Amino acid sequence: MKLNRKNKMLLLGFLLALYICYTFAISNTITYYKEYHSKNAMITDNTGSPKLAYQLLQKEKQLDLLLSGYNITASESFQNDLLKQLNTYSDSYHLKIIDFKESHVIVEKGFVTTSYIFSLEGSFNGCLALLNKVENNPSLGSIKHLNFTKKRNYKTNMDQLFVEVILQKNKGI
Repeated sequence: MKLNRKNKMLLLGFLLALYICYTFAISNTITYYKEYHSKNAMITDNTGSPKLAYQLLQKEKQLDLLLSGYNITASESFQNDLLKQLNTYSDSYHLKIIDFKESHVIVEKGFVTTSYIFSLEGSFNGCLALLNKVENNPSLGSIKHLNFTKKRNYKTNMDQLFVEVILQKNKGI
């Protein structure tokens, strides 16, 4: 085989492409794989460590102190509290609560996840403001899904915006 100029350039280009692939993809993958194995080994080695238990206890105290700053009240019916909050927020943002479905409860791996589904009607900015209030209130849970739908009302010849929200609340058993 004769190595003329074109073949030499092709070989050089191939080696350059191989080097670039290694530096940007393969070396990072190898680094992350080694880091994963070292952390996994550290977790398995420190499962019975009293130092780790002490650190976790301190972390729990710190989180309890942080959560005590929020207005979290234990009541009999979280669903009623959520509906009260939604009513106050929707009145201030001129929204309508169209639908509030029955909650779904899922028990999995020692946790109880309760999903609340409700629908709102109103302006886009009002809906976003209400969703921001709900999302920034940690006692209400976390928003997992939003579905905005624009429908045309042919009687009034106006567009209406509906948003369906799935809010999840997690609790340990």
